Amino acid sequence: MNLEALDINSDSLRQAAQQLTGIAEDTDGTLQMFQNLIDSIGNVWGDDDLGSIIGMIYQGAMALVINCFMSNLDTLDSYCERLGIAANNYDEVDSMASQLLRMVQQSGPNIAM
Repeated sequence: MNLEALDINSDSLRQAAQQLTGIAEDTDGTLQMFQNLIDSIGNVWGDDDLGSIIGMIYQGAMALVINCFMSNLDTLDSYCERLGIAANNYDEVDSMASQLLRMVQQSGPNIAM
């Protein structure tokens, strides 16, 4: 990995958080449309004993899949939030470092060169 090409700053962290948030929102919307489409199809397996068993298995599997996607989206939202916190912390540390450097410059001897 070329570390010289790695440029981390608060703006890039915020931009990454916004992009990931957009991806999560798009995915959530697509997931909702998919779930609505599946729900609109209705009970296609029938009402007999075998159809009821297939329906129960299908509904359990579908709930598992939807819960998995939702859990992943919640995790992604958490990452986005933490990227924003990291950007704020980065700005805070940068500001404190600048203040400390100014204090050092002001408290040093005034030597003419």
